[in-house]
Amino acid sequence: MGLVTVGELKPTFTGKRGFRLNSSIRHASEWPISDVSSDLTVQVGSSSFCLHKFPLVSRSGKIRKLLTDSKTSSICLPSVPGGAEAFELAAKFCYGINIEINLLNVAKLRCASHYLEMTEEFSEDNLAIKTEHFFKETILPSISNSILVLHHCEALVPVSEDLNLVNRLVIAIANNACKEQLASGLLKLDYTFSGANIEPETPLDWWGKSLAVLNLDFFQRVVSAVKSKGLRQDVISKILISYTNKSLQGLIIRDPKLDKERVIDLESKKKQRMIVETVVRLLPTQGRRSSVPMAFLSSLLKMGIATSSGSCRSELERRIGLQLDQAILEDVLIPTNLNGNNNTMYDTDSILRIFSIFLNLDEEDDDEEQDQQHH
Repeated sequence: MGLVTVGELKPTFTGKRGFRLNSSIRHASEWPISDVSSDLTVQVGSSSFCLHKFPLVSRSGKIRKLLTDSKTSSICLPSVPGGAEAFELAAKFCYGINIEINLLNVAKLRCASHYLEMTEEFSEDNLAIKTEHFFKETILPSISNSILVLHHCEALVPVSEDLNLVNRLVIAIANNACKEQLASGLLKLDYTFSGANIEPETPLDWWGKSLAVLNLDFFQRVVSAVKSKGLRQDVISKILISYTNKSLQGLIIRDPKLDKERVIDLESKKKQRMIVETVVRLLPTQGRRSSVPMAFLSSLLKMGIATSSGSCRSELERRIGLQLDQAILEDVLIPTNLNGNNNTMYDTDSILRIFSIFLNLDEEDDDEEQDQQHH
């Protein structure tokens, strides 16, 4: 950003969804001190801000502490969450400029206000409480808003974790998802009793797909939370399929020929392994009938053969064996590699284990029938 003067600070982040601050607001054109030379330079990353001490110390406890020596004319804030962009908005707030809190900036403003100690202890209606109010009123009640803000929290770790923003968002998504599931179920009952032929659209599909923006750690936490709250297994399966397809795009494992390609390939394998193993851990519990499609289990195993642990592959073989009667030939032809050449070799050991699991199930069924006849 380079050098930023007070006169160049103008309100940014305007949008349809926002929350305008309405206390002690001045517009940029009404600056009473725009001609007063700055007495403080604040360095945030590679950006410098030429500002004034009084407005900043009146709102920020951190800056007040750093300016205990009246002769100080320059301070450095290397770790502002959200960087120079977040600090610029916080500085405008200190000056009374009309800033807008919205979905795109609320997470970094909440974290920046914590870092800068912009709390009620130093000034009433300070930035921390303003962002917290927006968080409670606008973000937490909405699944889509919560997912978007959770995604923005990824770049703000560990402060977003320390402030409990991440955990609150995950819980809010889980609670609201289960409320929507209940509402959707009641709506379907209404349609059934009214004799309507058209089934109402469910909102579960769209928000489940939107989870694909999350990194693997946050995605895992959300899915674990909705599972514990009782979200339907078929919905969880759809969410996992959507996330896997989106996350593995472009992660095609090649047979490396050059050193540079080998490094890229190792990174791809590592990412692919983490995705496959995490998704397998999150799969719904399974019996002979499962909400997880056979084609999806097969594709996971084909990827797992090349990259994943033995326990992960064993779990997928078990799941495929349990519902082998639903498979087509392509599902059980597991290649030993995914290089895509014409000399594909198939993992016969894996295929034999899958059939063994399935045949043992049939034997167990026969044993149960015999026991019932004897009794």
